[in-house]
Amino acid sequence: MSLTANATVDLLCQQYVELFPTEAADVLQALPDDELVAESARLPIDSLIEIIDFLSPARAQLLFLELESPKKVEVLLAAPPRVILKLLTTWNEEERAKLLDVLDKGSRKSIEAVLQFSPESVATLMSSTAGTVFVEMSVNEAIEQIRVESTDITLTQLVVDHRNRLLGRVTTHALALTQGDARIREIMEPVPRFVNITDSHNTVIKILEESDIDVLPVLDEEQKLLGVVTHNKLTSVIQQDTQADLQRMVGVSTEERALSSGLRSIKHRLPWLYINLFTAFLAAAVVGVFENLVAQFTALAVLLPVVAGQSGNAGSQAMAVAIRGLALREISFRQWFALSRKELVVGLINGFLIAVVCGLAVFLWQQSIGLSLIISISMILALAVAGISGALVPILLARFGQDPATSSSIILTTITDVVGFFVFLGIATLLASHI
Repeated sequence: MSLTANATVDLLCQQYVELFPTEAADVLQALPDDELVAESARLPIDSLIEIIDFLSPARAQLLFLELESPKKVEVLLAAPPRVILKLLTTWNEEERAKLLDVLDKGSRKSIEAVLQFSPESVATLMSSTAGTVFVEMSVNEAIEQIRVESTDITLTQLVVDHRNRLLGRVTTHALALTQGDARIREIMEPVPRFVNITDSHNTVIKILEESDIDVLPVLDEEQKLLGVVTHNKLTSVIQQDTQADLQRMVGVSTEERALSSGLRSIKHRLPWLYINLFTAFLAAAVVGVFENLVAQFTALAVLLPVVAGQSGNAGSQAMAVAIRGLALREISFRQWFALSRKELVVGLINGFLIAVVCGLAVFLWQQSIGLSLIISISMILALAVAGISGALVPILLARFGQDPATSSSIILTTITDVVGFFVFLGIATLLASHI
């Protein structure tokens, strides 16, 4: 075949993947290992990432491992957090470090942040060797798929749709006893239990105690399959937990608990209380700058907590969403702009709607158009800043290795108070002649 013909075929393949990614993933999933790698490696990065997202964990790992190093780097730099989790969660620290060494410092930190989990989380137990079959396959096609994947054969095969979302399970016993032309959909069973990658070992132990299962699926927030925890790992967790209990019995603590040493709690909490004290004085100092104005118009002192309270609530809402997204690996530092842009829009719209009601209430109270205008403008600006701050503070703290859940609220309260007071009193200064 000529060079031009090869280029034409490549272009057609790329267009097919772009237009029909799930169907393309089905075709590639069924190919032998060498053909899967050869065909996928020819795709542009965006299409390759989409294919990896739809492949089973075992096949996605195989494909990624066989890519050339520059291609691996391109995939990691462009992939969303869930794909990075799917590819690298089961790697040990030495393997990850070797791969990430070629990245620039910022990109490496972003990826490492996505892969940071508590030692007690499911991520430390997960394996990518999950046997999967598509829901629309026939029994014969499913058996052939199991052969192609060449993973450790388990008693249970997980059933997924064309986007790698978990739908059910089927046992190898059922596959062996069912007619070859029957559909997997007809013989699959519901999955009794599954876990999220951030769940704790205690959750896994409880499931093992309550259910008779040989594989425990690990899903992301879109119900996509990231991997499994095998029965051997489940048993290992029980043994580790028993050993930890023995350590506690002789006074060897494995981690801080609710009733751990008070001194340990003081050590971690006291610095943040000092910080909070400092930030409270900072907010008070902002009000002090406008002391004469507040003394002249006492209504401003009454309305100050309204602006600060509303901006604080708006910021807390944005912060809660951001912290949850970080905990569940839905977002990372690389999504900071998209998240802050969204919260800016939400803050402006909510601020406007709140400002209409608040402005009307203030006018009915004071009969002052100027005061109503001041509170309305302040509310819009304060809620917009609060939304952006609520989104960015947890992301920045996580980027610099701090726990967002512990320290975000103190920093956010400072920002919303200082900005709320300054905006409100600053606008009041500009419009003082209209109050």
